[in-house]
Amino acid sequence: MRPPDNASPPDNASPPDNYAAFIQRLDDAAAHLGSRLRSVLKALGAVSVLLEKYQAASLKWEHRRARVSMELDRHTGGPEKYAALGELHDTAVKMVALHHAQTTRINEKMHQLRGRRDAIQKSLAELETAAAKLKASRAVQQDRRNLNTVLYELAGAKGAGASIPDLGLPGDLRQAREAVILAEALMEVKGPQP
Repeated sequence: MRPPDNASPPDNASPPDNYAAFIQRLDDAAAHLGSRLRSVLKALGAVSVLLEKYQAASLKWEHRRARVSMELDRHTGGPEKYAALGELHDTAVKMVALHHAQTTRINEKMHQLRGRRDAIQKSLAELETAAAKLKASRAVQQDRRNLNTVLYELAGAKGAGASIPDLGLPGDLRQAREAVILAEALMEVKGPQP
């Protein structure tokens, strides 16, 4: 679009960067969530090791209970030995139940931690996407500002080239500006492409 004859040149002083504060806020949120993610991953590792230990212990107690149960079934000795085997069996049954309950609680904790991890990772991805969009938008705004400056200079708004008229230049500049506006509109509609 051709600038009007009385148009003032674009302001040489750069306008304040409104994007910087928003990008910084996104970066701060990402740093905070990154710290939380590291903590959750560390906890997941520790709980995973604990789960393996309880599962192994539960399996050992289950094998012990099965062996004692077989000994009880085959027992031919006196009542004292039978009573001792019975106590061992009762202890094994209690330990299997205890380890099973602990394993269930640890699995629930693992599920909670995985949910937190997934939520944090999703939020981090959203923050990264938003920051990329803001940075791209800031670059487009800067390019637009630079283009406007060049167009004004080429059109003679600052007096450069005013002594040499170029009758086709205003039309070419108008077409260039329209092409830029259409490209920007398309980028806004389509959004950033991967």
